[in-house]
Amino acid sequence: MKKAIYIIVSLLIILAISGCTVETNVEEPSEIPKGIMILIEYDNPIGTTGLTTFVNEMKKREITGLLMVTPEFVQANCEDIKEILKHDIEIVASHVPAPFWDVPYEEQKARITEMVEGIESCTGEPVRIISSRYMASDLTTIKVAEELGIPYITARGTTDTKATVYQPAGYNVKVLSVSNIPLVTFKYGSLCDYSFFERGGTTDIMYEELKRSLEPLTSKEKARYGPYHKITPVSHTRIGGYLKPWMDMWIKFWDTSKVEWVALDEFMAEPDGVMPLWQIPLNKNSPYTSEKMQQAVPYEDVEKVNNPCAAPDIGK
Repeated sequence: MKKAIYIIVSLLIILAISGCTVETNVEEPSEIPKGIMILIEYDNPIGTTGLTTFVNEMKKREITGLLMVTPEFVQANCEDIKEILKHDIEIVASHVPAPFWDVPYEEQKARITEMVEGIESCTGEPVRIISSRYMASDLTTIKVAEELGIPYITARGTTDTKATVYQPAGYNVKVLSVSNIPLVTFKYGSLCDYSFFERGGTTDIMYEELKRSLEPLTSKEKARYGPYHKITPVSHTRIGGYLKPWMDMWIKFWDTSKVEWVALDEFMAEPDGVMPLWQIPLNKNSPYTSEKMQQAVPYEDVEKVNNPCAAPDIGK
């Protein structure tokens, strides 16, 4: 017995000296975040031009996305929307005029029902996620979604650039709390080109914040916010898909970043926390006040994309 122990100890010493390691079956967690893009489009003088150009660049890179639109925009651009949905894009039914914060139950239910029916009448596909202005929802939205059989809702970000999935206990609805901007001069906005562009930000500033969102979560962040590293970069595609410097910034980010782009169900599969309804974090910050809405360069003066893509030409 002593001889056997001596042989084992000797082998371990030899392995240590030679720099070898003993193989184990323990799998290290991936440091590559999961991601899904969020695209926002509504009443827009350029129609779907920025949107289709943006989706075309995503298609080239096999990047998945959610498209936040109103039923009114879908009805006005039905054929283009149906074409866009062929390319790893899923619709988020959205109420643009105002956030759902503190809106009574029956009022939310009536509008959400109208949104879902208006979109489905065009696409023929079920709406599975809903939102409102600023990605907003509240506890009432969760209850309405439960009644209507809608599995997912969005919420204003609560965990900096990390996107977080909450599961209200006893409900069949999950909450997607989107990526936010931690940089103090742009804080409380979503990780979105609009949040930077409309408040005097530049593509360089946003690019740095996007790259920062890819940094591995620290042990403290995992303990506070949940273990899963996920991101939801956002583009108002009249900016990201139509203004050339911003489109170039997105392409640079996609082409220089390691992100596992996944579809909605996979993104939402593992909640960061299961908690009572009343404990679901709620962020009502809205930083888009008139004194802060100052574009560094006016929209009309920014160079536009060359040769924008039409919906039937996506992926060709």
